[in-house]
Amino acid sequence: MAKGDHLYVSRGTYFHHGIDCGDGTVVHYREGEAITRSSLPFFALGSPVLIKSYDQADAADQVVTRACSRIGERDYHVVFNNCEHFATWCKTGDHRSDQVTTVAAAVGLGGLLLGGPVAVPAIAAASLYGIAKHLEQAQAQAAQDPTQAQRAWDSALASLEQLSQDQQAELAAGRRECDRWQRTAQLALQQGREDLARAALEKKYPLSQKLKQLQAQWEETLALQRQLQRQGEPQLQPQDQASPSDLPDLLNSAR
Repeated sequence: MAKGDHLYVSRGTYFHHGIDCGDGTVVHYREGEAITRSSLPFFALGSPVLIKSYDQADAADQVVTRACSRIGERDYHVVFNNCEHFATWCKTGDHRSDQVTTVAAAVGLGGLLLGGPVAVPAIAAASLYGIAKHLEQAQAQAAQDPTQAQRAWDSALASLEQLSQDQQAELAAGRRECDRWQRTAQLALQQGREDLARAALEKKYPLSQKLKQLQAQWEETLALQRQLQRQGEPQLQPQDQASPSDLPDLLNSAR
């Protein structure tokens, strides 16, 4: 292991990723929490530490600088901003997660192509709405029992729909909160209290920024739903599967 390496360790059902700082510490998106700098043993939790190889990557100093620049960030999202997104961005400047891309390819073709050490779906990491579990069931049943495979596929789509609805609810609550602070600012101005109006707008600003992120995530969920609905059902049959070289990157094409 060396400074700037992209490290990953098994957490059982998924892989956790981070950046080696070269001094016995690792910067990583602590599961579901914040980007932090921890000791290597804390990062590994007793599991073997593996190194992800890259054909092209930036210089080690730049990689570590990128990693440290985001320490304290608390915008973790298992699908859109997970530990692998972070580590890959540090190495290349490209915000990408092979684990999430695998989910996209899996649901598009009815099977998970577990071709590499980071191919376990990131969604499975948090058991997010059971989507990955349903997709794995669809794959396992595709050859033996197409009916059961179809049921698992339908359950995955239903779980994705639930995710979309929950995102909508979060958006609606956020908009109400932003509107409340906007009204408070307007009322304060009417009463000549610019100080209170400014304080209210300062409360509104981070909420409005968060809303932009939520809106983008919801739109990606909707786009992915549409893509899967177009591509999914007929391709549950094994004879219809494409070759690995034909796999679409649904998360990108859905945007």
